[in-house]
Parts: sequence; structure tokens; C-alpha cells
Amino acid sequence: MFDWIVDLYNTLLIYLSNLVVSLVTMISDMLLALFEQMLVAAKGLISLISDMLSPIDISQYLSGLPPSVAWVMSQIGLPQALAMIITAITIRLLLQLIPFVRLGS
Repeated sequence: MFDWIVDLYNTLLIYLSNLVVSLVTMISDMLLALFEQMLVAAKGLISLISDMLSPIDISQYLSGLPPSVAWVMSQIGLPQALAMIITAITIRLLLQLIPFVRLGS
């Protein structure tokens, strides 16, 4: 006689569980979209910085060095050291983009 109440209650429970699952999925999708937009903004900033540095041609300054100075610089490993330093600074700046990492440390 009161089977319709049980059916209605079961339908309500199914609806509420589907609602909770949908809300969790929606919130996770919103967080992922926010993270994606942050990465797009970071990519834009990196491309802006690289575009600003593209007119600088260091090779014209290095070609003007005397051969003996260039030989000494290559023997002490200055080009490899500069590449390591630039890579380390780039990695440090990229790691600063991770949330909850204090900028400036």
C-alpha cells in the first residue's frame, strides 16, 4: 500500500547521490580549468620574455674577442658554466610558479 513512498524515497536517494557526484565533478573540472588558464598565462609570459630577448645578439660580442681570450674561456669551461647558471635560474623561476611556494625565496 505504501510502496510508492519507498519508491519515492529511493528515487530521492539516487537523485541526491547523482547530484553530489555531479557537483564534485563540476568543482574538479573548474579547478582544472583554472589551473589550465594559469599555465596559459605563464606560457604567454615566457613567450613575451623570449620575444623581448630575441633582438639581443650575443654572438657579435663573442666574435670580437681575441683568439687567445676565447681559448682561455673555453679551457676553463665558461660556456658550460654559463649554460648551467642560466638553466638553474630558469628552473628556479619556473618552480616559483608552483602554488604555495613563497615568491622571492
